[in-house]
Amino acid sequence: MPPLGYLLTFSSYGTHLPGAEKGWVDAKHCIPGSAMQPYNPIQEAYWKSRLNEPPFVLDHEIRLITLQAILSVCTHRQWLPHAVHIRTNHVHAVISGEATPERMLSDLKAYATRALRSEIPAIHRRRYWTNHGSTRYLWNEASLKAAIDYVLNSQGAKMAFYPPTESHPS
Repeated sequence: MPPLGYLLTFSSYGTHLPGAEKGWVDAKHCIPGSAMQPYNPIQEAYWKSRLNEPPFVLDHEIRLITLQAILSVCTHRQWLPHAVHIRTNHVHAVISGEATPERMLSDLKAYATRALRSEIPAIHRRRYWTNHGSTRYLWNEASLKAAIDYVLNSQGAKMAFYPPTESHPS
């Protein structure tokens, strides 16, 4: 039986570095609900020194362009976007469709990059997003609903998101 959808998460370039003060995860410490790794200023400084360009922080305009690009790729690929939330330094999306989550993640980032380069040509960057991201399989209705709730209601103040509500038109 295929999954009902995927929870896809990716961050903007240079904003989620190992050792960061806000906490961080790595491949060995990424189980949902587990504690984040502690602040390590030496490790954070090391990774900052390796960045090829400044961290990419998503302002209001960039968040809206990214949201529209994600909804566009979903329409084009005939995927169902259940929930999308674009934050200042990362993106969450709950999507169902006939593709692997890795393909979806790649397409979301590619469409967003093209849209940003087209609509804001003054931003001269090689990289907008980190490599890969998180792809969680949602096997049942409970996990799908929990992921949608997490994306829409557990991220702090709403920024650019889908589906919009009357009180927050996105």
